[in-house]
Amino acid sequence: MRKESHRTQGFALVAALSLAAILIIILTTYSVVTVNNSRTAASSASGSAGFYAAEAALNVRAERIRLTFKGFQVPGGTSPAEADACLAGNRGSGDLGCVTSQVAGRRVTSYVVQGSPTPLTIPPGEDFENLSAEETPFTVRGEALGASGNPEAITELTFRSRLVPLFQFAVFFDKDLEFTNTANLDLSGPVHTNGNLFLDAGTGATLQLRGQTTAAGTLYRGVKHENGCTGGNVRINRSSDSGDTHQLNCAGGGRRAVTPADLTATRGRLKKVEKVSLPGPELFAPEPGALYWDRADVRIVLKRTGATWAPQFVNASRLPLTLTGSGCAAATATSQTLRDNREAQYWEAPTNGRDRNGAADPTRATRRTLDLDMRALLTCIGSAANAAVLGLEGGLANRTDGGLVVYTTVDDGAGGIAREGANHYAVRLRGGALLRSNNAAHPRPLGLTVVSDQAVFLQGNYNAGADAAAGWIPAAVMADTVNVLSENWDKPTLCRARFGNSTFAMNRALLSNSAGSLLAQGEIWYAYSDAAKAETIPGTNDAKSQVPLFCRPAAATTVRAAILANTTTSGGAAGEGTLDLGPQSGGVHNMMRFHEDWGSNDGNQTYPHGAVTYSYSGSLVSLAQPRHAFGQFVLGENRYQPPRRDWAFEEAFRRAENLPPLTPRFVYLKQDNFTRKFER
Repeated sequence: MRKESHRTQGFALVAALSLAAILIIILTTYSVVTVNNSRTAASSASGSAGFYAAEAALNVRAERIRLTFKGFQVPGGTSPAEADACLAGNRGSGDLGCVTSQVAGRRVTSYVVQGSPTPLTIPPGEDFENLSAEETPFTVRGEALGASGNPEAITELTFRSRLVPLFQFAVFFDKDLEFTNTANLDLSGPVHTNGNLFLDAGTGATLQLRGQTTAAGTLYRGVKHENGCTGGNVRINRSSDSGDTHQLNCAGGGRRAVTPADLTATRGRLKKVEKVSLPGPELFAPEPGALYWDRADVRIVLKRTGATWAPQFVNASRLPLTLTGSGCAAATATSQTLRDNREAQYWEAPTNGRDRNGAADPTRATRRTLDLDMRALLTCIGSAANAAVLGLEGGLANRTDGGLVVYTTVDDGAGGIAREGANHYAVRLRGGALLRSNNAAHPRPLGLTVVSDQAVFLQGNYNAGADAAAGWIPAAVMADTVNVLSENWDKPTLCRARFGNSTFAMNRALLSNSAGSLLAQGEIWYAYSDAAKAETIPGTNDAKSQVPLFCRPAAATTVRAAILANTTTSGGAAGEGTLDLGPQSGGVHNMMRFHEDWGSNDGNQTYPHGAVTYSYSGSLVSLAQPRHAFGQFVLGENRYQPPRRDWAFEEAFRRAENLPPLTPRFVYLKQDNFTRKFER
């Protein structure tokens, strides 16, 4: 029995020792695994942190490239060689070279490899489909280093930068875009806004948008300045077939947001997109260092010295130039006879308790204008001698930037013109029905862009040739605001009232009042019962701007030019992005300002006939609210009655070679891929 007991105790001791050994192994293994897991977790956390740091660095570099492309800038510099990139002696330079920064406590190095730019037609189905663009591929490479100096993450981002000309759009706004009570309006080109889009038509009228229509903000059916929606038709083409449309209907008379179902029904022709980057207003400033001033071929300044105003040709440093010869004497002039009834409300006492009272200076209700005779101007600058003075290689045949760029501005003698604030200055372009000169060798430029930081008035037909053979050239007008005076403005007009059979006699003293103070209508006009009597309004010295609206009948007028102009927004300066604020802006169809009776809204069209047609072909672009024109939009009330609008997108602008000189562009990035690498 004792022997058996010893044997049992021996087995127990062995089992205990074995169990202890197993426990020691388990504890040791657990400790090792725990330490390894901790190290792995720490390494994984470091790797993740390094990855996010490298990703952030890539996004920063991509954004820098995008910002460089704004306006007409392009990235410069060289990339480092791929082998041992960003080491000493191999860091590249400029926008493409190596940049080292601290991100989340890690040292991150990145550089950029740029491919060759190529022309591109954006494929159907993509944002901004069918537009011409210049596409440049970029690859951004980044590496995040840990505390030990070893790589924690290596990343690579490939994207394509696309530059798209703004004048390839029928309408392009960098702000809220309002189609409000448009009457019949049919637009063939694409439409885009970086703000909110409001789609509405007048009662019984149709707004039809045939091109792709995009918005970065919210899309609405209805108007902005109030919670309303008319009974008109708003149709979005969902294919090139004019009959294949989707109609956006009102909802109970109130404004409504466009639904996802609406967007689906348009097959991508009406869609929400990302906001695009645009050139800023600094590009259009009248000073050295600003793009359009620096790149202009001709610069004309209306300068005040004491009480004297005189136009001057100047160089980029604002030093006067002397141009002589045929056309030069007639090319430029100045006047202060043009009354602007819309802006007059700012300078004069308010009426009906509604209009804004600005600086209370009635003399500024009449504009001080720099008047340019376009045919004489082109004849003047196209001569060999004057082209040499201007540094204009080839004269009117100059090909730099696709043609001629003429910058016009006003210097009031107080250290130049303020960039902001109301004023009564303007530039008037007349004699531009055909943009050509009297020079036989080079009769017309390849293209013409007129730029001003002030208001511009287009008087009469402008670039109205039916095609290139008939005198049309790629043309643009860029200004604070753009106004249209019809072909009838400089022609005598027999004035009969549109109210019954009465005719009126004019108080002729008013026409000699150069200050242009408009008295009440009853003090200007005397009624006659004899319908045979009438009064002739002269077509000189802006006489028509001084008389009531019914004595300013318009005549059919044609303008073929891209227009870049600032426009008001419903709600005024506080109106961007807000709803139900007045006063209303007048919408995109009042982007070009009118000053005559075109007859469209006149219920008694007895003189001279029915509504008059304003034919426009071009591209309408608005990047901001006016900087110098603060008068509110008002229909009628001695301002204007609208024309019958025959508007179209300039189909020639679809081809890059037909765009006006220095057409502004926007940039957007299209990302191809983002990858993480695990070795160099």
